[in-house]
Amino acid sequence: MATIGRTHFLLGFLWLWSAAVLAQDTGGQPQVWPSYRVDDLDPEKQQCLETGCCVRGPPGMPGTNGIPGGNGVPGSPGISGKDGLKGDRGKPGRPGKPGTKGLKGEPGSSAALRAPNIKQCAWRKLSDDRDSGKIKECPFNKRASNSSLRVLWNGALRVTCPTGCCKRWYFTFNGMECSGPLPIEGLVYTRAGNGMNGLNIHRVSTIEGICSGLPQGRVNVELSVRNCDGISHSGNAYTGWNSVSRIIIEEIMMPEDSNSR
Repeated sequence: MATIGRTHFLLGFLWLWSAAVLAQDTGGQPQVWPSYRVDDLDPEKQQCLETGCCVRGPPGMPGTNGIPGGNGVPGSPGISGKDGLKGDRGKPGRPGKPGTKGLKGEPGSSAALRAPNIKQCAWRKLSDDRDSGKIKECPFNKRASNSSLRVLWNGALRVTCPTGCCKRWYFTFNGMECSGPLPIEGLVYTRAGNGMNGLNIHRVSTIEGICSGLPQGRVNVELSVRNCDGISHSGNAYTGWNSVSRIIIEEIMMPEDSNSR
């Protein structure tokens, strides 16, 4: 018991001494201790406060940082941002590999020929007196299958008879008249009157036309003569009297839908 009494005496003395020191530091003003409600303290702290054993010590040292926590759950994607500014034009890329060979296209209908293909056959003083049949021919090499031939005759023609008569000069191609689109021909009709025995007039004439649908390769272009359809009197024909006669042939490319009947 004597030991407990001495302990209480020392604790009381230390309490008074600390109160006096605190009073000096605060300019003689009594120290105001924080108030606590006894009911708010646990029994151990309440007993310590009643017996005067709870002297507040200095603050402790700061604790060390704890262990870093794990990664959180990934958040949902945010809203798409606005388009950025237009960038500079990039450099040309490397040439690609050659593609596969395409199908062969259909021949064009209006493609130009690589070079002009034209021919002329001419005769001096042809003077052909026949009334029917082939007069002259001019062979031609047609380069393309989808091209056309433009043909022209220029020379003197005549038909004579005591009454009305008519002769027909026309072109044939390998012995056949043109069907693309129509024949190429020229007519000369003569009718004597007022007691005249017959007219004998030789006139320079031109027969010209375009024929399509002819095959590629050699084509014999021929000028022939015969009676006109529906004329009973044949008359006497004469071709190329005392002058130069010629046939001109030219291979051309026609536009689509250019042949009409």
